Amino acid sequence: MAHLIRCFRRVAAVLTVALIMLASETPDAWAQSKLDSYRANGAVAERFDGYVEVRDPGAPGDARALVNEVNAQRRALYEKRAKETNVPVAEVGKLFATKIVEQAPKGTYFRQPSGSYVRK
Repeated sequence: MAHLIRCFRRVAAVLTVALIMLASETPDAWAQSKLDSYRANGAVAERFDGYVEVRDPGAPGDARALVNEVNAQRRALYEKRAKETNVPVAEVGKLFATKIVEQAPKGTYFRQPSGSYVRK
């Protein structure tokens, strides 16, 4: 019975995180526009864990700086949501990743857990 209660609580927490995601903060318009541009041309990829990475080794330096900035913002948000819902940070990131996939522009690469890329 205790195991069932723990499972129920975990499912409830995950659902809570999913609902909170819908009302989550978004980066400022300039950063979002720049990120969309880099994702659309394949310089930057989204990852299965909710973070971004530079995919193209020839990407400009500002793409790398933007990736660091976006990841720092996402990390802070994931940690906040994890604390609020008592769900591991990694799980929060994966939940956000599913929403990011839906919203990413056409042409965006997504790195799978296996390390391979899929393009939208």
